Amino acid sequence: MTKDQTKVSEYLTEIGRRGGRASRRELTKSHARQMVAIREMKRAAIKAGMRWPPRDQRLVKLS
Repeated sequence: MTKDQTKVSEYLTEIGRRGGRASRRELTKSHARQMVAIREMKRAAIKAGMRWPPRDQRLVKLS
């Protein structure tokens, strides 16, 4: 690699590293539970041969 290519490679590596840190977010326990509940509802619906996502999104209710 040439000197310029090395600099570009290092720059892109740094951008990728920074972007990965910036895009991370922490989930609250309640939000994580909601995500799991939706995933389980989806699995049950698909297993039962139902359409997912349902046509009426209001039917997807979390407790």
